[in-house]
Amino acid sequence: MSYDKCVRCGACVRICPLFTAREEEQFTPRAKTYLLQVMDLIEDDEEIQREFRRLLFQCTMCGRCEEVCSSDVDLLKIYHEQRAKALKSAPEEFEYLNALRKALANVKNIYGLDPEDRAVFWMDELIDDIPDIEDRVYEEGKTAEVMVFLGCLMSFRATQMDVVKSLFKSLERGGADYMVMGAQEFCCGHPLYLMGDDEGAEELRRHNKEVIEKAQAKTVITCCPGCLIQLKNYHNFEGVEVLHHTQYFDRILDEPPQLERDEEFAYHDPCELHRISNVKREPRSLMRKIGVKWREMELSCCGGGGLLRMTDPDLSDKIIEVRKQKEHMEGTTVLTCCPSCREQFMSAGIRTKDIVEMLDEAFEEQGRSTE
Repeated sequence: MSYDKCVRCGACVRICPLFTAREEEQFTPRAKTYLLQVMDLIEDDEEIQREFRRLLFQCTMCGRCEEVCSSDVDLLKIYHEQRAKALKSAPEEFEYLNALRKALANVKNIYGLDPEDRAVFWMDELIDDIPDIEDRVYEEGKTAEVMVFLGCLMSFRATQMDVVKSLFKSLERGGADYMVMGAQEFCCGHPLYLMGDDEGAEELRRHNKEVIEKAQAKTVITCCPGCLIQLKNYHNFEGVEVLHHTQYFDRILDEPPQLERDEEFAYHDPCELHRISNVKREPRSLMRKIGVKWREMELSCCGGGGLLRMTDPDLSDKIIEVRKQKEHMEGTTVLTCCPSCREQFMSAGIRTKDIVEMLDEAFEEQGRSTE
């Protein structure tokens, strides 16, 4: 097994966001792999086994540990497999996840809301800017070059409405032939994947793939790095390219309008985008094209990933609070390109914007200057 390669060097300890927040060895990748290595010796100790299962879900799955591991331990794969085993061996310990699993099984979104709301929740906010926005919602027989996969947060959270508006307005200005899946969009399966439920995730993926293929889309774009992982790596498309929205706009806009302002922002790399999907260049390229000035933040986790907000919300809050103080975020606007990261920053009282909002503002400034 890959975890046998761990030599407990400690490289993962100092960069683990959980250790930074709590300074307790038990949360670290080194501790988890050590327990796996001695599992034969502790298999009869129910208390340690229960603690190990709890620790598996006290992780943001940010991938920093795997990035610095000189022994090439496939830590994210290990956590994925071990979480699946934990759910099967002790389901009673994870009853708090049942509501999420039932919602995804019944109404196909993480909030347990009516699937029809995916098509209408945000539409009234856009009708003035895009009068024919209703025509952009998928129905049987409709086709488009680009399919927009909004994801659960972008579809249902009012806090994401500004990003949704900027996304669609930018697509219009870029001349995209696009559609959104509306009620036919199911959750991408990422929450189930994070808890090790591959079977449940695959059921959702099959439906999404079928709809996207019926629409004859050649490109799928999403703002959510978790959705990106699932769409790109697990939906098994043929002849369909999956892109993050920063990749898409960086590709189609050679000379977008420039922002006329001196404000300096801070840029936060979403972990699932930067490390796991290796999308690093395009967000910076797009910001540079529209004239954004920014400082680089530490390549660290915001604390909002890996289901941690469900499994240990206090720890999730602690991670972002520690970063907030360490990186002096008070009075700074943080740019990012992930709805989960954005939610996390806002929950800590940190001003934040998505890069596509900055693109939209650049277009708005250009429009005012030509009036």
